[in-house]
Amino acid sequence: MSQHSLEMSSKVKTASVEQAILESSPIMEAFGNAKTVYNNNSSRFGKFIQLNICQKGHIQGGRINRVVRQNPKERNYHIFYALLEGAGKEEREAFYLLQTEKYHYLNQSGCITDETISDEETFQEVKTAMKVMKFTSENVREVLRLLAGILHLGNIEFITAGGAQICKKTALGRTAELLGLDPEQLTEALTHRSMILRGEEISTPLSALDSRDSVAMALYSQCFAWVIKKINSRIKGKDDFKSIGVLDIFGFENFEVNRFEQFSINYANEKLQEYFNKHIFSLEQLEYSREGLVWEAIDWTDNGECLDLIEKNNPFYVKPRVAVHNFGVKHYAGEVLYDVRGTLEKNRDTFRDDLHNLLRESRLDFIYDLFEHDQSRNNQDTLKSGTKHRKPAVSLQFKDSLHSLMATLSTSNPFFVRCIKPNVHKKHVHLKSVA
Repeated sequence: MSQHSLEMSSKVKTASVEQAILESSPIMEAFGNAKTVYNNNSSRFGKFIQLNICQKGHIQGGRINRVVRQNPKERNYHIFYALLEGAGKEEREAFYLLQTEKYHYLNQSGCITDETISDEETFQEVKTAMKVMKFTSENVREVLRLLAGILHLGNIEFITAGGAQICKKTALGRTAELLGLDPEQLTEALTHRSMILRGEEISTPLSALDSRDSVAMALYSQCFAWVIKKINSRIKGKDDFKSIGVLDIFGFENFEVNRFEQFSINYANEKLQEYFNKHIFSLEQLEYSREGLVWEAIDWTDNGECLDLIEKNNPFYVKPRVAVHNFGVKHYAGEVLYDVRGTLEKNRDTFRDDLHNLLRESRLDFIYDLFEHDQSRNNQDTLKSGTKHRKPAVSLQFKDSLHSLMATLSTSNPFFVRCIKPNVHKKHVHLKSVA
């Protein structure tokens, strides 16, 4: 429809919108994808893209919703490596950029490069795409500066001597400069928790590493949200449209060790499988019956009980055979054992209000704006009279986001594309025919 409409009308505006939608992909992939065991360009988040089409067939615009994000294991997000390999001399000096292997957030897995990925090309593609998407040169510089600040933040190390103390002043100084923070205030926020209790400020020592990583994740998450908002504003069209949506979301996972992240991912997959079953089996067979067709009923497994287990409780829970830290779930795709260690910590809101307030005091307008307008934390700055104002747990946010997605899908007429299951060798498997 879009191509036909271009022949029938002025190509300038519609072509630019189409180009913008296409150019959003390199940006989204660089900020949201990472190299994993199974896939060199695996989405560490889900995205839902809507193409809004008016009556004449023009693509009026679109919208991209970030459903959820998760932390990669094998390599961090592409954009970090792209920055370090593609930045020019001026950027390298301004941001104190080092070799990739010298950053804690990038060197832990032992995987720095991959012959199938050109980080330098990715950097140029992202900068070109940002230009098409109307990011100003100052916008791009602010984003790159923030990314560099995150990398230096990860290099801050601590020693325990009467409480946590920072032992790498160079990394601290560079982090503070790039993020527009006061070094002493940053040190205090990372090593002590400050809160207001009955009108008095209470300061207590805490896990500095958790604080450091919490700030890094918050900075990246808010930056990613800002990038997506910028993209959406560029491709937004009028409201007189019908839409075609494309949901691109993570697949079912079952590794040697499965933790909170895999549980969340498989819960989402279980929910989507229920949607698939309903449309492909249940509703289709009802349609066959209404039309009086002669057909043979297909026997399929209703996975509603498994969802009841996750969202409520039931016999699909698998008790651990030996290990005390495990439990199992009988998913539609098979039984998966989950390791519960670290689950409570990952589910908790580790980004404290005092850390949030620190970033709101940044001298840089870009970082100040990211956290000043963070609606999810409004009116949650203090602990008063013993009453706790807490941000919802990660699992609840994930569940609400997933249910919102399912509500959107329920209004759609779906078509399904099944992806080929990957393997650790990332090779095509050729099956020999058997006579």
